[in-house]
Amino acid sequence: MSRRGIFAVCNMVATVLLPLSAVSAREFSVLTYNVENLFDADKEAIFEDYAETGAPNDYSPSKLVRKLQTIGKVLKSFNGGKGPEIACFNEFEMDFTPDSKVVDYDAFLGKYKSTTVEKMLTTGLNDEVRGLPVEALLLKYLSDEGMTGYHVAIGDDKPDFAALALDDRKIHKKGHKNAVFSKFPVTKKRSHPTPDARDILEVTLDAEGHPLHVFVNHWKSGAGDFNSEQSRRFNARTLRGRLDDILREDPSADIIVTGDFNSQYNQSQAYPFMGETGLNDILGSQGDESATASAPGFSLYNLWHELPAEQRRSDHFAGKWGTLMQQMITPGLYDSNGVQYGDNSFSVVMLDGVNTRTPLRLPRRWSNAGAGGGASDHFPVASRYRTVEENDKNARIKPEKPGTNNGQAEPLSVGFEALQPSQVGEFLADAAKNPAAHIGEIFLVRGTVAGRRPLAVEVSGAKFLLWSPDVDLRKRMQKFPTGSGVEFLAELDMHKGQFQFVVQAPQWLIKRPEAKSR
Repeated sequence: MSRRGIFAVCNMVATVLLPLSAVSAREFSVLTYNVENLFDADKEAIFEDYAETGAPNDYSPSKLVRKLQTIGKVLKSFNGGKGPEIACFNEFEMDFTPDSKVVDYDAFLGKYKSTTVEKMLTTGLNDEVRGLPVEALLLKYLSDEGMTGYHVAIGDDKPDFAALALDDRKIHKKGHKNAVFSKFPVTKKRSHPTPDARDILEVTLDAEGHPLHVFVNHWKSGAGDFNSEQSRRFNARTLRGRLDDILREDPSADIIVTGDFNSQYNQSQAYPFMGETGLNDILGSQGDESATASAPGFSLYNLWHELPAEQRRSDHFAGKWGTLMQQMITPGLYDSNGVQYGDNSFSVVMLDGVNTRTPLRLPRRWSNAGAGGGASDHFPVASRYRTVEENDKNARIKPEKPGTNNGQAEPLSVGFEALQPSQVGEFLADAAKNPAAHIGEIFLVRGTVAGRRPLAVEVSGAKFLLWSPDVDLRKRMQKFPTGSGVEFLAELDMHKGQFQFVVQAPQWLIKRPEAKSR
């Protein structure tokens, strides 16, 4: 019996495996995807990088097309190009021109059926198209690519125009909302406001006649920050309260909890100084699959525990892997009624050449450089489910190799320090002439220090900033004599419209610069 896609179903009372032939099922996928600032084209944006100005390396409608194309490639990797049945999104831009909102998506698709999003945002660009919310543009792009049949639910977040009018960085200005694209009809939608975070989006789907509750979260950022955890505790209480309400009414309710939690799956273990954490202590996310599979009431299994500890990675920060993108499930998804979890189906969606490109297989984050390119600073995660017709809440899945509360207290190293020059290509003249095409790549760089305030290096006649997130290394590099030769590994990036080399670890500095002889 395969570990994936075929499920052993066990009657917990009689302890007898049910034959697979007794099950009629429709299998489906659930994708959780932070698309990193998917902004529309209305020229209204709260982030400097997306306040379209017409400058060569600024955001533009044509770059929005590129972002839509990349998102489309990720979704096309599911179901033979038809896309996942359920896609849960983070970081859709809130619409700052709400007068142009779309209410009837079928009518919207019908209105623009004779054109494509690419034409709408290039040769057919006008004020009406600029005003369209980004969820409508993505829906249209997916339709253009044959990924049809999606129903759309959007968080009710609204811009705080009074706060936006104040030039005060201390005021939290929300710019994003959550979304669900589902091929199952949406029967209910609720939006739950939370402090310092996006509204939690709750939708109820009709999955082949069975109610499926899906929650999309995007909690307060700063996983390792003690002060931010206070906000995440509030986020967790809001979600936990709603889950308790649903499970009090129906302990076997089928619930999938997804999103960018800005927390590690083992937040309380990774950051013991936090004290009470939102994810593990208040929400109750845990890794004992058998406990959730047999629980009579509330229990929340975090699907990261389906993977070996060394494979738990969806994002990175300061040289460490993170697991901010998460999916969690309740006991009802282990019974033989309604919707059922596909044992060991959880995965990280890493597509070489699409959303990852470096030797270390890091997320290929989006950049506005040149024509625009990249995907997101987060890898999506996905899992599979099926509908079942036995209508037996006592018969339960018997998980094969069930997850346990195992893992590493310390976040995994990305591996910057172990990268060897032989693993990367040299930054040559062709790349220096067109650096925008190589954002996110790691190179062996040989050049000359071209200035110290700001620190810069000249390579093949082109000038690039030079920076490191390692404070000690950065101070050391600031002392490099102008005109000295330097050799290092670096990731090509862009900072405030200027291309820069980022030296991620002290081991990346190969040749200590020496002043040129006179």
